[in-house]
Amino acid sequence: MNPAPPWRHTFRTLGFAFVIIGAIMTMTGFIALNTPINCPASGCAYNPLLEVAASSFPSGLTLVIAGILVMWMVQIESRREDRGSA
Repeated sequence: MNPAPPWRHTFRTLGFAFVIIGAIMTMTGFIALNTPINCPASGCAYNPLLEVAASSFPSGLTLVIAGILVMWMVQIESRREDRGSA
């Protein structure tokens, strides 16, 4: 039995990191989108932090999906290599 090539662990770790970072960004964006804002009658002052926090929701979802795809592709390629070497 041959040891696993180093690329497997590298890409699996990268996919896991994408999922974790994406989950944190998604939660942050979800909280920012659901935070009530009390504005005076004259209108709200522009706050760029709210825009950045709200845009992290779709970015986080994209990272979660990318991480799942990376881990899935590593699993498929690992099976293919194991089948080819046997």
